[in-house]
Amino acid sequence: MKQTVSRRSVLQAGLAGAAALSLGTLGSALPRWAGAATRPLSSQRLSDNLLLISGAGGNIVAARDARGLLLVDGGTAAAGPEALQRALRELGARSAHTLINTHWHGEHTGLNEALGRQGARIIAHENTRLWLSTDVRLTPDAAPIKRLSAKARPNDTTYTTGSTALGDETVSYGYLSQAHTDGDLYVKFAKANVLVTGGVVAGQGWPTADWVTGGWISGTAAGYKTLVGLCDAQTRVITANGTQVIGKAELEAEMAIIANLADQLTRMLRKGYAPADMLAAAPAKDYEAKLGDATQFLTESFKSLWPRMAPDA
Repeated sequence: MKQTVSRRSVLQAGLAGAAALSLGTLGSALPRWAGAATRPLSSQRLSDNLLLISGAGGNIVAARDARGLLLVDGGTAAAGPEALQRALRELGARSAHTLINTHWHGEHTGLNEALGRQGARIIAHENTRLWLSTDVRLTPDAAPIKRLSAKARPNDTTYTTGSTALGDETVSYGYLSQAHTDGDLYVKFAKANVLVTGGVVAGQGWPTADWVTGGWISGTAAGYKTLVGLCDAQTRVITANGTQVIGKAELEAEMAIIANLADQLTRMLRKGYAPADMLAAAPAKDYEAKLGDATQFLTESFKSLWPRMAPDA
């Protein structure tokens, strides 16, 4: 039986919890973002000068030009250095000169300290720089994820788009507004026709948004739409995790799932469903065989709607 909880009371409770976090202590809602599990490193060539390294906590894409390496993301602090050495060795480079952070989470920023101290250019969205410049808490009573040192923070930021030359390759990047976080970037290698999604597309399991630092399910769905628009039938898509390189068709199929669930959860919220009611309705049951248990994804996605869908709360 559906609980007799009013929409206003549910939304007020959710918003009160979110409001209890001060700007200086906001953090990820999911612990895995602070310390993602690493696996044995593996690599695969995407082109002569382009390499995907998996197993470092988050996928790393390394590209070489005459100056050295450009890296998209850096794995965790524990696994990133080994991944960097592997990229240098396999691509025949001596150093890395540029690092792009697709967002602030720890499984993607593990090389910031080492490369920042070496004077590398670190590109990110401005909101990513801000999150990396403050202590971040998973919950109000959790130990904080410490801010990065000044040298490790992004030193070349954008609010929208940008590009950089890498030999005869053009590397472009752009903002995916309030999708996985509020500072997500995609990265596109034009000549190689390779698109890096960052955290927006998980690659293994559900693409759960970090609602505490600005992500939400409808923004994730919009991010997928932007990414699909950057693809053609030959584009190779690199997700946040996993060794599988996907294409436009797979991206479109997953976009349809996320958009459908965003619509369902929004309608449930407007009807006054409590989180338990929403989970009992099992809106993702038809997709779990493909993407796994959806409990965490649905719970965090439902929370992500509260601050945006409750103007009268």
